[in-house]
Amino acid sequence: DRLFGTLDPPVKERDILRIEAPLGTFFLREDNVRPIVLLAGGTGFAPIKAIAEHIFHQRINRGEGEKPARPVHLYWGVRSARDLYMAQLPDAWARDEPNFHYVPVLSEPQVADAWRGRTGFVHCAVIEDLPDLSSFQVYACGAPLMIDAAKRDFVGQCGLPVDEFFADAFTTQADLVSA
Repeated sequence: DRLFGTLDPPVKERDILRIEAPLGTFFLREDNVRPIVLLAGGTGFAPIKAIAEHIFHQRINRGEGEKPARPVHLYWGVRSARDLYMAQLPDAWARDEPNFHYVPVLSEPQVADAWRGRTGFVHCAVIEDLPDLSSFQVYACGAPLMIDAAKRDFVGQCGLPVDEFFADAFTTQADLVSA
């Protein structure tokens, strides 16, 4: 069939199908009212993008009925401007979605980038803008070093409750070789 491809025997009406859903812990906690920081390092933007799109689809940033609006701050750190592989998308979100803020950060801007935006470590940009994270939730995705530094500094310097930091660290082959 169209959903599962060709199965043998074919799926029939009323057949019982067993599936295993994703088992991870990196998902938006919707039962919370805290403002949200989405922290993406490089290609860590992909899972962060999925969370942001879910926020918009569920209108979490707008508030509905009894639920207050939850402001969302997206920080996306990359080496150079060419690494912002979907730069127009978060720009459009910042333009079109209420309570959404986007800050791209380059750690190694190139002269050709003619970059006038933020530079340095992406988690340091969060600390500069939001020095008190005690009322926030943070969702971070990227390299393990970035995740570890963000958690350490957000909890230690900015008062983020440790149980409000959620992360998905990408381990690369280089990480495994150096371990």
